[in-house]
Amino acid sequence: MGASIGWLAVKGKDADAVLGALDLVRNEQTESHPRRGFAITLPSGWFVVVTRFASPLIAEESLRPLSRGCTVVTCEQDDQQLVSAATCYVDGLRTWSIEHDGQQDDTRHLASQGSLPRAFDAIHARIEALQDHADAEGEDADHFFFLPPELAHSVTTFDETRPASAYGVAAFEGWTPAEALKPGRKATLPWSVRRAMVTARADRPWWKFW
Repeated sequence: MGASIGWLAVKGKDADAVLGALDLVRNEQTESHPRRGFAITLPSGWFVVVTRFASPLIAEESLRPLSRGCTVVTCEQDDQQLVSAATCYVDGLRTWSIEHDGQQDDTRHLASQGSLPRAFDAIHARIEALQDHADAEGEDADHFFFLPPELAHSVTTFDETRPASAYGVAAFEGWTPAEALKPGRKATLPWSVRRAMVTARADRPWWKFW
């Protein structure tokens, strides 16, 4: 997948409703593995839109309206900055969030809000054991970076390292910002998304998304 990825998964709205809410339209492209600009409907019922780390598509401005009447889980990770995060929104409200910032002095840094999923305790115990071992061996490792993504995986069943065939699906289907298809317009992000990006850059560090 590369060093940087973001995705959102929706349950309770069909694929067309999700794409419409995000101002995205289907194109004819397909891909066997997940990457930015593609989406997939999982057998578990979640519809996943793959984008990039710190994408405005998974900023709070997009997630609150998108999550009305459904559940949305997001995940972001950048293995160069060692920053990862996951969030959940239900019916317009953020119900939980968790973030690891590997740039902090504490390798075990976690910042969370809300009631985390049941799987958190087991995942945390395993990650902590791995970090204990790495520290004891003098290894330069940051296992807590993987905790938010694993928590998001535990809820949605989506794993950004797995191909479509792992879910029994033929391929990921491509999407394009609707505004990019207007005659005479260059491919670009929708204005609502670009405005959210500008606001995000002004109000918080580049890696923050809430």
